[in-house]
Amino acid sequence: MNIFKYIKKAIVFALILFSLSLALQSPSYAVILEGKWKLTSLNNSPVPEQFKITAAFDPDESLITGNVGPIPYFGSYKSTDNKIELSNGVIKPLVYLGPEPEEYFSTLSSAQSYDLSNQKLTITNYSGKKLSFVKAE
Repeated sequence: MNIFKYIKKAIVFALILFSLSLALQSPSYAVILEGKWKLTSLNNSPVPEQFKITAAFDPDESLITGNVGPIPYFGSYKSTDNKIELSNGVIKPLVYLGPEPEEYFSTLSSAQSYDLSNQKLTITNYSGKKLSFVKAE
């Protein structure tokens, strides 16, 4: 009968080790996005320098903030694996800023996934439109 106690303890120990190994291997995806980013292209077209579009991700608050030129915006986001969602879009002043900034807000608000490699961030929305960023100084 004592053998069952040892088997039970071994199984519990193995489950604890397995859980810890998963927890230690899984990166915090929100932290990967952390920091300030500068938009370099909008749907594979270079962004005109006068727009100076930025995005900053704060994983502690699940908050995205940024500027399109002098105009600030913000919103909340969720990210897991390579998925990102801004369920309420972004909040910005009710001012028409031109076609490029409006396309930026539209694409960002409908973001679905992201890819991060070599300090470059690409966010893709449900329609396949892409926002490409580089890490800002």
